[in-house]
Amino acid sequence: MKINSILFSFIFYFFIFPSCDGSKIISKEIDTPTTGKISVAVDENVRSLADALVDAFESSYPAAFLIESYSPEKNVVQELYNDSSRLAIMTRRLSVKESLFFEAQKYIVEQLKIGSDAVVFLVNKNNPDSAFTISQIRKIISGEDSLWSQIRAESKLGRINIVFDNESSSNLRYLADTLLGGGAVGKNCFALSTNDSVVKYVAASKNTIGVVGLNWVGDKDNEEDVARREKINFCAVGKSASELFLPNQSNIATGNYPFSRGVWLIKIGKRAGLGTGFASFSLGERGQLIVQRSGLVPAKPAERKVKITVK
Repeated sequence: MKINSILFSFIFYFFIFPSCDGSKIISKEIDTPTTGKISVAVDENVRSLADALVDAFESSYPAAFLIESYSPEKNVVQELYNDSSRLAIMTRRLSVKESLFFEAQKYIVEQLKIGSDAVVFLVNKNNPDSAFTISQIRKIISGEDSLWSQIRAESKLGRINIVFDNESSSNLRYLADTLLGGGAVGKNCFALSTNDSVVKYVAASKNTIGVVGLNWVGDKDNEEDVARREKINFCAVGKSASELFLPNQSNIATGNYPFSRGVWLIKIGKRAGLGTGFASFSLGERGQLIVQRSGLVPAKPAERKVKITVK
Protein backbone atom coordinates (compact mmCIF):
# COMPACT_ATOMS: atom_id res chain seq x y z
CA MET A 1 0.00 0.00 0.00
CA LYS A 2 2.86 2.33 0.82
CA ILE A 3 4.50 1.60 -2.54
CA ASN A 4 1.27 2.34 -4.45
CA SER A 5 0.94 5.63 -2.56
CA ILE A 6 4.45 6.70 -3.48
CA LEU A 7 3.92 5.76 -7.14
CA PHE A 8 0.65 7.75 -7.27
CA SER A 9 2.38 10.78 -5.74
CA PHE A 10 5.16 10.64 -8.34
CA ILE A 11 2.75 10.41 -11.29
CA PHE A 12 0.60 13.22 -9.85
CA TYR A 13 3.66 15.47 -9.38
CA PHE A 14 4.99 14.79 -12.90
CA PHE A 15 1.81 15.78 -14.71
CA ILE A 16 0.65 18.61 -12.45
CA PHE A 17 3.96 20.51 -12.41
CA PRO A 18 5.08 21.11 -16.04
CA SER A 19 8.14 23.05 -14.92
CA CYS A 20 9.81 19.93 -13.57
CA ASP A 21 13.01 18.52 -15.10
CA GLY A 22 11.09 16.25 -17.48
CA SER A 23 9.48 19.28 -19.14
CA LYS A 24 12.85 21.03 -19.45
CA ILE A 25 14.27 18.07 -21.32
CA ILE A 26 11.39 18.15 -23.80
CA SER A 27 11.70 21.91 -24.33
CA LYS A 28 15.38 21.56 -25.21
CA GLU A 29 14.42 19.40 -28.19
CA ILE A 30 12.31 22.18 -29.71
CA ASP A 31 14.37 24.68 -31.68
CA THR A 32 13.51 28.35 -32.17
CA PRO A 33 14.78 30.80 -34.81
CA THR A 34 17.85 31.51 -32.68
CA THR A 35 18.29 28.47 -30.40
CA GLY A 36 18.48 24.69 -30.62
CA LYS A 37 20.23 22.14 -32.78
CA ILE A 38 19.44 21.02 -36.35
CA SER A 39 21.29 19.24 -39.13
CA VAL A 40 22.02 20.91 -42.48
CA ALA A 41 22.67 18.93 -45.67
CA VAL A 42 25.16 20.79 -47.87
CA ASP A 43 26.16 20.25 -51.49
CA GLU A 44 29.93 19.98 -51.19
CA ASN A 45 30.30 22.41 -54.12
CA VAL A 46 29.16 25.25 -51.86
CA ARG A 47 30.82 24.02 -48.68
CA SER A 48 33.00 27.11 -48.31
CA LEU A 49 29.98 29.42 -48.39
CA ALA A 50 27.94 27.20 -46.06
CA ASP A 51 30.79 27.05 -43.53
CA ALA A 52 31.14 30.85 -43.53
CA LEU A 53 27.39 31.42 -43.07
CA VAL A 54 27.04 28.82 -40.31
CA ASP A 55 30.09 30.12 -38.42
CA ALA A 56 28.78 33.69 -38.52
CA PHE A 57 25.26 32.66 -37.51
CA GLU A 58 26.47 30.57 -34.57
CA SER A 59 28.76 33.38 -33.39
CA SER A 60 25.77 35.73 -33.41
CA TYR A 61 23.53 33.23 -31.59
CA PRO A 62 25.61 31.10 -29.17
CA ALA A 63 22.64 28.86 -28.32
CA ALA A 64 22.23 27.86 -31.98
CA PHE A 65 23.95 24.76 -33.36
CA LEU A 66 23.81 23.82 -37.05
CA ILE A 67 25.42 20.44 -37.73
CA GLU A 68 26.59 20.33 -41.33
CA SER A 69 26.97 17.22 -43.49
CA TYR A 70 28.66 17.53 -46.88
CA SER A 71 27.90 15.30 -49.85
CA PRO A 72 27.14 15.31 -53.59
CA GLU A 73 23.80 16.74 -54.71
CA LYS A 74 21.97 13.39 -54.97
CA ASN A 75 22.87 12.54 -51.38
CA VAL A 76 21.71 15.96 -50.16
CA VAL A 77 18.24 15.37 -51.61
CA GLN A 78 18.21 11.87 -50.13
CA GLU A 79 18.90 13.31 -46.67
CA LEU A 80 15.78 15.45 -47.04
CA TYR A 81 13.80 12.40 -48.16
CA ASN A 82 15.05 10.38 -45.20
CA ASP A 83 14.14 13.22 -42.80
CA SER A 84 17.71 13.19 -41.46
CA SER A 85 17.83 16.89 -42.44
CA ARG A 86 15.09 19.43 -43.02
CA LEU A 87 17.42 22.18 -44.16
CA ALA A 88 19.69 22.01 -47.20
CA ILE A 89 21.99 24.27 -49.21
CA MET A 90 22.34 23.26 -52.85
CA THR A 91 22.71 24.67 -56.37
CA ARG A 92 19.19 24.03 -57.65
CA ARG A 93 15.58 24.14 -56.59
CA LEU A 94 13.71 20.95 -55.81
CA SER A 95 11.96 19.44 -58.82
CA VAL A 96 8.16 19.40 -58.94
CA LYS A 97 8.20 15.69 -58.09
CA GLU A 98 10.49 16.25 -55.11
CA SER A 99 8.36 19.12 -53.80
CA LEU A 100 5.16 17.08 -54.11
CA PHE A 101 6.75 14.32 -52.01
CA PHE A 102 7.04 16.68 -49.04
CA GLU A 103 3.75 18.48 -49.64
CA ALA A 104 1.97 15.12 -49.57
CA GLN A 105 3.24 14.78 -45.99
CA LYS A 106 1.80 18.21 -45.12
CA TYR A 107 5.23 19.82 -44.94
CA ILE A 108 5.75 23.42 -46.02
CA VAL A 109 8.53 23.69 -48.62
CA GLU A 110 10.43 26.98 -48.79
CA GLN A 111 13.07 27.54 -51.46
CA LEU A 112 15.10 30.70 -51.05
CA LYS A 113 17.80 31.90 -53.42
CA ILE A 114 20.68 33.29 -51.40
CA GLY A 115 23.19 33.86 -54.20
CA SER A 116 24.55 32.85 -57.59
CA ASP A 117 27.40 30.43 -58.24
CA ALA A 118 28.83 29.11 -61.52
CA VAL A 119 30.21 25.96 -63.06
CA VAL A 120 33.76 26.75 -64.15
CA PHE A 121 36.27 25.07 -66.44
CA LEU A 122 39.95 24.78 -65.53
CA VAL A 123 43.03 23.95 -67.62
CA ASN A 124 46.70 23.37 -66.93
CA LYS A 125 48.96 26.42 -66.75
CA ASN A 126 50.88 25.12 -69.79
CA ASN A 127 47.79 24.61 -71.95
CA PRO A 128 47.49 27.55 -74.41
CA ASP A 129 43.79 26.79 -75.04
CA SER A 130 41.68 28.40 -72.33
CA ALA A 131 38.82 29.95 -74.30
CA PHE A 132 35.82 28.07 -75.66
CA THR A 133 32.45 28.73 -77.19
CA ILE A 134 29.35 27.09 -75.73
CA SER A 135 29.16 24.93 -78.85
CA GLN A 136 32.72 23.68 -78.31
CA ILE A 137 32.01 22.86 -74.66
CA ARG A 138 28.89 20.94 -75.72
CA LYS A 139 30.87 18.89 -78.24
CA ILE A 140 33.63 18.18 -75.73
CA ILE A 141 31.20 17.10 -72.97
CA SER A 142 29.26 14.86 -75.37
CA GLY A 143 32.48 13.27 -76.66
CA GLU A 144 31.93 14.51 -80.22
CA ASP A 145 35.19 16.46 -79.98
CA SER A 146 37.69 14.28 -78.15
CA LEU A 147 41.00 15.64 -79.47
CA TRP A 148 42.66 18.99 -78.80
CA SER A 149 43.46 19.27 -82.51
CA GLN A 150 39.69 19.58 -83.08
CA ILE A 151 39.79 22.74 -80.96
CA ARG A 152 42.99 24.11 -82.46
CA ALA A 153 44.60 22.38 -85.42
CA GLU A 154 48.16 23.08 -84.23
CA SER A 155 47.65 21.47 -80.81
CA LYS A 156 49.84 18.47 -79.93
CA LEU A 157 48.14 17.65 -76.61
CA GLY A 158 46.24 14.65 -77.98
CA ARG A 159 43.11 13.39 -76.25
CA ILE A 160 40.84 15.73 -74.27
CA ASN A 161 40.01 14.42 -70.82
CA ILE A 162 37.21 15.98 -68.73
CA VAL A 163 37.27 15.41 -64.98
CA PHE A 164 34.43 16.08 -62.53
CA ASP A 165 34.43 16.05 -58.75
CA ASN A 166 31.96 13.17 -58.35
CA GLU A 167 29.66 11.01 -60.46
CA SER A 168 26.72 12.29 -58.36
CA SER A 169 27.94 15.88 -58.60
CA SER A 170 25.70 18.89 -59.20
CA ASN A 171 28.34 20.07 -61.72
CA LEU A 172 27.93 16.95 -63.85
CA ARG A 173 24.13 17.03 -63.57
CA TYR A 174 24.02 20.74 -64.46
CA LEU A 175 26.09 20.39 -67.66
CA ALA A 176 24.26 17.23 -68.74
CA ASP A 177 20.92 19.02 -68.31
CA THR A 178 22.04 22.33 -69.82
CA LEU A 179 24.04 21.07 -72.78
CA LEU A 180 22.79 17.55 -73.46
CA GLY A 181 19.14 17.74 -72.45
CA GLY A 182 19.79 15.36 -69.57
CA GLY A 183 21.61 12.87 -71.78
CA ALA A 184 24.78 10.94 -70.96
CA VAL A 185 28.18 12.58 -71.15
CA GLY A 186 30.90 11.23 -73.41
CA LYS A 187 33.41 8.49 -72.65
CA ASN A 188 36.10 11.15 -72.27
CA CYS A 189 34.45 12.32 -69.00
CA PHE A 190 35.67 10.92 -65.69
CA ALA A 191 34.68 11.38 -62.06
CA LEU A 192 37.23 11.74 -59.26
CA SER A 193 36.28 12.19 -55.60
CA THR A 194 36.41 15.87 -54.63
CA ASN A 195 36.75 19.36 -56.12
CA ASP A 196 40.25 19.58 -54.67
CA SER A 197 41.25 16.37 -56.46
CA VAL A 198 40.06 17.93 -59.73
CA VAL A 199 42.31 20.97 -59.23
CA LYS A 200 45.30 18.74 -58.43
CA TYR A 201 44.63 16.50 -61.43
CA VAL A 202 44.41 19.45 -63.84
CA ALA A 203 47.58 20.99 -62.37
CA ALA A 204 49.45 17.80 -63.26
CA SER A 205 47.84 17.05 -66.63
CA LYS A 206 48.22 19.31 -69.70
CA ASN A 207 45.45 17.65 -71.73
CA THR A 208 42.73 17.78 -69.06
CA ILE A 209 39.79 20.13 -68.52
CA GLY A 210 38.53 20.21 -64.95
CA VAL A 211 34.98 21.12 -63.91
CA VAL A 212 34.32 22.58 -60.44
CA GLY A 213 32.00 25.02 -58.72
CA LEU A 214 33.21 28.62 -58.49
CA ASN A 215 32.75 28.64 -54.71
CA TRP A 216 35.57 26.14 -54.46
CA VAL A 217 38.12 28.49 -56.04
CA GLY A 218 36.49 31.92 -56.10
CA ASP A 219 37.30 33.45 -52.70
CA LYS A 220 40.30 35.74 -53.21
CA ASP A 221 40.70 36.23 -49.45
CA ASN A 222 40.80 32.52 -48.66
CA GLU A 223 44.36 31.15 -48.57
CA GLU A 224 43.29 27.69 -49.77
CA ASP A 225 41.35 29.15 -52.70
CA VAL A 226 44.29 31.38 -53.64
CA ALA A 227 46.63 28.38 -53.56
CA ARG A 228 44.28 26.43 -55.84
CA ARG A 229 43.98 29.34 -58.29
CA GLU A 230 47.77 29.54 -58.63
CA LYS A 231 47.89 25.96 -59.94
CA ILE A 232 45.47 26.36 -62.86
CA ASN A 233 43.95 28.77 -65.39
CA PHE A 234 40.26 29.63 -65.64
CA CYS A 235 38.60 29.22 -69.02
CA ALA A 236 36.62 31.98 -70.69
CA VAL A 237 33.35 30.86 -72.31
CA GLY A 238 30.82 32.59 -74.52
CA LYS A 239 28.31 32.28 -77.34
CA SER A 240 30.92 33.12 -79.96
CA ALA A 241 34.71 33.44 -80.22
CA SER A 242 34.34 37.22 -80.15
CA GLU A 243 32.27 37.20 -76.93
CA LEU A 244 34.10 35.24 -74.25
CA PHE A 245 33.72 35.82 -70.52
CA LEU A 246 35.61 34.63 -67.46
CA PRO A 247 33.62 33.29 -64.47
CA ASN A 248 33.75 36.24 -62.08
CA GLN A 249 31.20 38.12 -60.01
CA SER A 250 30.67 40.83 -62.60
CA ASN A 251 30.04 38.46 -65.51
CA ILE A 252 27.77 36.25 -63.40
CA ALA A 253 25.74 39.25 -62.19
CA THR A 254 25.22 40.54 -65.74
CA GLY A 255 24.46 37.09 -67.13
CA ASN A 256 27.36 37.25 -69.56
CA TYR A 257 28.97 34.09 -68.22
CA PRO A 258 26.74 31.32 -69.60
CA PHE A 259 27.07 28.67 -66.89
CA SER A 260 25.85 30.47 -63.77
CA ARG A 261 23.36 28.93 -61.34
CA GLY A 262 21.62 29.82 -58.13
CA VAL A 263 22.53 28.79 -54.60
CA TRP A 264 19.35 27.73 -52.84
CA LEU A 265 18.44 27.27 -49.23
CA ILE A 266 15.76 24.56 -49.02
CA LYS A 267 13.70 24.48 -45.83
CA ILE A 268 11.24 21.68 -45.07
CA GLY A 269 8.99 21.97 -42.03
CA LYS A 270 5.70 22.78 -40.37
CA ARG A 271 6.74 25.67 -38.16
CA ALA A 272 9.24 28.49 -37.74
CA GLY A 273 12.38 27.09 -36.13
CA LEU A 274 16.15 27.39 -36.33
CA GLY A 275 16.04 26.91 -40.10
CA THR A 276 13.84 30.00 -40.35
CA GLY A 277 16.32 32.05 -38.34
CA PHE A 278 19.24 30.85 -40.44
CA ALA A 279 17.38 31.65 -43.67
CA SER A 280 16.61 35.15 -42.44
CA PHE A 281 20.26 35.65 -41.47
CA SER A 282 21.53 34.36 -44.84
CA LEU A 283 19.32 36.81 -46.71
CA GLY A 284 20.09 39.68 -44.33
CA GLU A 285 22.80 42.28 -44.80
CA ARG A 286 25.53 40.34 -43.01
CA GLY A 287 24.68 37.04 -44.69
CA GLN A 288 24.66 38.60 -48.15
CA LEU A 289 28.01 40.25 -47.49
CA ILE A 290 29.40 36.80 -46.67
CA VAL A 291 28.05 35.51 -50.00
CA GLN A 292 29.82 38.36 -51.78
CA ARG A 293 33.11 37.79 -49.95
CA SER A 294 32.94 34.11 -50.91
CA GLY A 295 33.38 35.15 -54.54
CA LEU A 296 29.72 34.63 -55.44
CA VAL A 297 26.93 37.05 -56.33
CA PRO A 298 24.52 37.88 -53.48
CA ALA A 299 20.79 37.53 -54.15
CA LYS A 300 20.25 40.91 -52.50
CA PRO A 301 23.25 43.15 -53.19
CA ALA A 302 23.88 45.72 -50.48
CA GLU A 303 22.70 49.21 -51.29
CA ARG A 304 25.43 51.83 -51.57
CA LYS A 305 24.52 55.23 -50.25
CA VAL A 306 26.41 58.07 -51.91
CA LYS A 307 26.29 61.54 -50.40
CA ILE A 308 26.53 64.30 -52.98
CA THR A 309 27.47 67.75 -51.79
CA VAL A 310 26.38 70.59 -54.03
CA LYS A 311 28.46 73.74 -53.69
